[in-house]
Amino acid sequence: MTVYIGFQGGTHGNFLRYFLDKFCIHTPKITKLPFTQNGTAHALKEKEYSGKFVRYHPSNEGWRNINEPHIIITIAKDDILNLQRLVYQRPGDEEQTIEGDIIKLKPHIDDYNAIEKLYGVEAKNGIPRFILRDFCKLGFSDIAKHGYLEVDRQLRQKLLPNAFYFPVRSFWETNAFIEQINLLDKKFRLDLHIDDDAIDIHRQFISLIPQLQTQDRARRIIQKIKSNENIEISDIDVIEEAYIYSWIETTHRNILAPFTNKFFSSTGEILEYIKWYPHFYHGVNPTLPK
Repeated sequence: MTVYIGFQGGTHGNFLRYFLDKFCIHTPKITKLPFTQNGTAHALKEKEYSGKFVRYHPSNEGWRNINEPHIIITIAKDDILNLQRLVYQRPGDEEQTIEGDIIKLKPHIDDYNAIEKLYGVEAKNGIPRFILRDFCKLGFSDIAKHGYLEVDRQLRQKLLPNAFYFPVRSFWETNAFIEQINLLDKKFRLDLHIDDDAIDIHRQFISLIPQLQTQDRARRIIQKIKSNENIEISDIDVIEEAYIYSWIETTHRNILAPFTNKFFSSTGEILEYIKWYPHFYHGVNPTLPK
């Protein structure tokens, strides 16, 4: 029996393939770790896997052998902030660089074309911070149309006869991950041997993704704004800035967040900006869903 793993890029399908192959008692022993220097799970060559678990992107390649068992990694609205941070800022097999306020994305990210079309600029040599922030803000503000969620809907619409839906958020906490693994094992009768080594490998996986240590930081900042508390804002990344900008504009629909490379330095500064935003500038924000 072959088990297929259908997933979108950046949602940890390769790590899941490694984990299942390593801890299935019916596959050859894997002694190597899957992690590259950048922390991705792409270190092993295809020949080092058994072939029992096959990972692929149905949205790009079309469905394979739909009558065989499938694991579909799913995405919810609350996952988008973290996924956006991982895709843009987690080092992949290609390096990303930031030079001052000019951000050069990983070469395979398709958003270059979308940014060039939307803003009418040449983006191949890098994107100003305020443009990337605004572009990602648009995705958060009309979250139902976000590319990740649109593809997720397409994947779920395909009624596969034998599928297990694995929430991507479960990868980001060890107990939740093991819980899903056990449910998956029971459904497909994989005979997985989950021991302390399995727990340790998942913890290594988490430790190599620094964004997971701050995955709720932007939401905590917004909570401070809601409660009128003044705290310093520092060290957040451009995607978190975009998420906060989206909250400002969707909560106060007549206010536009500023187009500057520099972000607010405190929640108090954001509250002051909202309070003093001139009423004669109020107008319908054309980027918000009706």
